[in-house]
Amino acid sequence: MGKKTVQGNLTGDPRQVRTKTGQDMVVFKMAENHRRFNEDSRQWEDTDPTFYDVAVDRERLGENVLASLHKGDRVTVSGNYQVGAYSTSTGEPGLNHRIWAEDVAASMQYNPVTVLPRDHNRKGASLTQSPGQSVDQDLQPEKMTPESFTSWAAQNPVKVPGAQQGAGVSR
Repeated sequence: MGKKTVQGNLTGDPRQVRTKTGQDMVVFKMAENHRRFNEDSRQWEDTDPTFYDVAVDRERLGENVLASLHKGDRVTVSGNYQVGAYSTSTGEPGLNHRIWAEDVAASMQYNPVTVLPRDHNRKGASLTQSPGQSVDQDLQPEKMTPESFTSWAAQNPVKVPGAQQGAGVSR
């Protein structure tokens, strides 16, 4: 097992699972796309992606992944990497690529991302006023769950100065 950092897109929504030993964790799959320069055609070409199974067993990181990421989102994952051989039902060989995530970061390459300051007196992120936005007076961050935050965030989209509203994903 070695450390590895990969960048790619989620192929499905993250989900919470319970292992046979009763441990809760968050899992998702991601695809790392590759491009190479073809010297003969003098053009860039897409090659087959590498698929990774990612497991998050850190409670706070898992909660944040569940509350923030969705299918198609571009992320960078760092963690302990394992690879194992397998055979399909038809006998074709293949490789399983697995990462035990130590960190997961959303990419800002194609969409804006809102990072909320952390309240050091409690777990998780806290909600604060952004420039040009008013704070919901009934909002109680200390009582929010990831699900209630997701609902609140959907009803209170982030305004990005200079960005066309409604274009792309804003979280």
